Amino acid sequence: MVHAATSTVRLVTLEYPPYIQTSDGSVDGVAVRVVNRTFAKLGYDVEIEVLPWARALYQVRTGLADGIFTIFKTPEREAFLDYSEQILFQQGIRFVHRPDVSVSEDAIQSFNFSAYSVCVINQVSYGSRMDAALAQNQFDQVFRLTRAPQCLRMLESGRARLWLSNHFGARALINQLNMKGIVEINPHPIEDTPSYIAFSKVQGLSALRDQFDHALADMKATGEYQAIIDDFFND
Repeated sequence: MVHAATSTVRLVTLEYPPYIQTSDGSVDGVAVRVVNRTFAKLGYDVEIEVLPWARALYQVRTGLADGIFTIFKTPEREAFLDYSEQILFQQGIRFVHRPDVSVSEDAIQSFNFSAYSVCVINQVSYGSRMDAALAQNQFDQVFRLTRAPQCLRMLESGRARLWLSNHFGARALINQLNMKGIVEINPHPIEDTPSYIAFSKVQGLSALRDQFDHALADMKATGEYQAIIDDFFND
């Protein structure tokens, strides 16, 4: 096994429950547990910093951080990141809205969103089709904020009609903020998008990426990956 020059891998991420979440200064979450366990098998310590997403991307682009997770794959990001081959999580993207807002399955299938304002997290990718819809101004209005709770509050106040989120993340945050009945998760999926860990090309860590892939593949084959997920939600 070939180790990097340092036995500590510095990763950046964003507050993204239940994948990544902070409490009393410590970082936890189901993705954090999978990543920590995988690197532990390789003999590395992990230092994880939770940042606004744009700043996290800047750090891996410039080599201030070794890697980033969980991240969707886009051509722009592949220019400065070495992505894992193994999928860290499949993330189902859904709309969240108040019960008095109706978004039909037909509207989602046809991507007809011109009547809706939407809240998104700045520089977060929501899959290729939705990213294109946002870039082409297919919504009535787009609010780009830095934190997901701000989007939920915009729904509550009626300033935004929709919030884009992954399904598990929305469910966790709605529970955390006691907003059941105030908002709901639309039952119709927009897109199931794979998310990954990716490493800074500036740092030249493709060998570490390959080690991570092999270890994660082994964990999936033995059932350890699924056991980490089940243990997290049972907690």
